[in-house]
Amino acid sequence: MFIGIYSKMASILDKKPLFYATCIPFFAFFFLFDAIIYPNRGSIQPSLSTVQSIMRVSPSGGGASAIFSKLFANWTSALFYIVAEVYSSVSVGILFWQYANDVVSVSQAKRFYPLFAQMSGIAPIVAGQYVVRYASRAKDFGQSLRRLTWMVNFSGLMICLFYRWSNAYIEKTAGVSEDAKDDSARGELLVKQKKKKKSKMTMIESARFLASSEYLRLIATLVVGYGEYSVRYAFDELLHFVVLNLLNEFLIRSVN
Repeated sequence: MFIGIYSKMASILDKKPLFYATCIPFFAFFFLFDAIIYPNRGSIQPSLSTVQSIMRVSPSGGGASAIFSKLFANWTSALFYIVAEVYSSVSVGILFWQYANDVVSVSQAKRFYPLFAQMSGIAPIVAGQYVVRYASRAKDFGQSLRRLTWMVNFSGLMICLFYRWSNAYIEKTAGVSEDAKDDSARGELLVKQKKKKKSKMTMIESARFLASSEYLRLIATLVVGYGEYSVRYAFDELLHFVVLNLLNEFLIRSVN
């Protein structure tokens, strides 16, 4: 669903508005989740007994229906997990590499792309240290979640600022400053940009163009294979999370 929405926006918006329109809603969600959704989860989430009665699931039963009833009863946490998983794929898989492809030439790709891949390994280290040394030491889960979401929003703000600054620097060094005061020069620049601007294809046209090239078909096969692996990995994580919760409830009942 996200890919369909993103493809529709890509056919309407230019690259800069598309970047902001893609990443800002994620940061807005994390802010709203911390400020509104999570503190009021008790009033906006149905009780487990209500969900089980609607789905006709026995409280002592098991199976997929019992698991999904607990997911629906805790839909805010499930939604947070889904949005976080989608954002992790969007931020790196789409936004970053699309921007890197726009600003890095083919001749410089061998020089910079390995450096990008190595630098991306720093992020999990920094995030892990932040969680261990600061977020996990909060007095309760709500405070810990707040520390995480505020850091995510701060990172999002810095992403947007760096994107704006890097674009301004590239335009300045290329002699295409947005602050040009000469109206005639600006008019000539707009004419050149319109001439160089390529027509945007719809999803159906993109699919036909993709199918017409053997090279692109092979790349698409690799992407689909990677996407299938990512979906299976995310589903396994979700099942692991549910199993841990069930085990925790079982241990609590055993002790009581």
